[in-house]
Amino acid sequence: MGITIENLQVDDLHANPNNPRKQVGDVDELASSIRSQGIKQPLLVTPNGETDIDGHKQYRVVIGHRRLAAARQSGLSTVPAIVEEMDARREREIMLVENTQRSDLTPIEEADGYQGLLDLGMHVKEMAENTGRSDRFVRRRLKIARIPQETRDMSADFSQLSLDQLDKLAEFESDPDMQRELARSTDFEWTYRRLVSERDKTKWCGEADKALAKAGVRVESLPDGKNYWTFEPRGYRRHNIISSTRDPFWKQFTSEDGWPEFCVFKDRGDYCLYAPIPLDQIEREENAKTERQAIMARGKELDRKAKGFEAIARDTRFAWLKTNLRTLTHEHAETGICRLALADTVGWRSVFPHQSYKGEDVIRELIAFGWSLPITEHDDEHWSLECKENLDSIRMVLKDRPLRILDVLAARWESNIGWNYWRSRHGVDDMCCWYDVLERIGYRVSEDERKALKGAYLDGGDDES
Repeated sequence: MGITIENLQVDDLHANPNNPRKQVGDVDELASSIRSQGIKQPLLVTPNGETDIDGHKQYRVVIGHRRLAAARQSGLSTVPAIVEEMDARREREIMLVENTQRSDLTPIEEADGYQGLLDLGMHVKEMAENTGRSDRFVRRRLKIARIPQETRDMSADFSQLSLDQLDKLAEFESDPDMQRELARSTDFEWTYRRLVSERDKTKWCGEADKALAKAGVRVESLPDGKNYWTFEPRGYRRHNIISSTRDPFWKQFTSEDGWPEFCVFKDRGDYCLYAPIPLDQIEREENAKTERQAIMARGKELDRKAKGFEAIARDTRFAWLKTNLRTLTHEHAETGICRLALADTVGWRSVFPHQSYKGEDVIRELIAFGWSLPITEHDDEHWSLECKENLDSIRMVLKDRPLRILDVLAARWESNIGWNYWRSRHGVDDMCCWYDVLERIGYRVSEDERKALKGAYLDGGDDES
């Protein structure tokens, strides 16, 4: 193998297509140095076996791509070069070693350099020894080098990916779709974590399917729209969930006994277990469920009836109160005030009363009773009917006619009443107190109202209302 040093024409030197380093970078500073001091270190080149039209031999650069670019930029016509005959394997090895020692290569360029040597027949151990790297280091780079060009092209700037990112891309060598998705992602780390989770879940489920098949357990898919909490096959009860987010499948699997008796349904990455239950227990539970459904249906029907009844009863009470509150006798007014004051303060049951009144609602009821108040609607200035103008007006009326306090007490009661009062014993007790006052001041209670006061809309009450 002959080696000579010659001054070669710049035009006869060509960049090496197999150079691991794909970009020479900025050579302005180097070109300035060459113009003032010349080239101090010769290039290393090898004949490429070709000549130009004038018969001049042509050469490939092995070491010195940046110096050649700077020489061209500085206007040199010749450069000193060591000419060495070498085979392709030797040529690539020298370029790789030179660039790695100078930290000139990006991770992917270095990886492709090792791949080039592998393609020429060099073994991993030999590559490691010749480049001063470990076997593990070389194998890691070769794994990165196997990332397909199609995947590389999907990245916005593949050459700028870090070594850690390239390692993560290489992890998905066996799943090209996931590898391409990661390469084109704009949020690399987030996408990587999601894909790792999906990959691990797929692997876990594969192991689970094999284990269940070996145990003779049939696995079915949950019906559409159902999950472990909303579905139970007839004859089975929810027992456990074996999840891909917990221990390895075999560890969860072997913690159970009597597997073939279990019914197993698959829900994405989870396996839902249902244990068999006795037939007589199924019948009892179905009967109880039917009974509960009947009770719920009756409750809904009673709700419907109570709503309709209260709508009529409320209109009837309001019409009477609006017509008669102002014309009550002194005796009736005093009776009503005393009875309501007693109910509101001491109560009529075994505990003190607890009723919540909203002033806004009480004033609204007074307006419905026919009271003429300054503010009857909301506006920008009066966001609540419970405003100073209305309260002052009410106080002026009560100052001159104190018995009209009955209107306010009645409004407090009506503002608190809803249809649901007729559906609870506590509420019916309240209505009995209110209707007792209404009857004492002259209100005529209808038969339908008397039935409701006896509990017609309570569960188990008279259904003839």
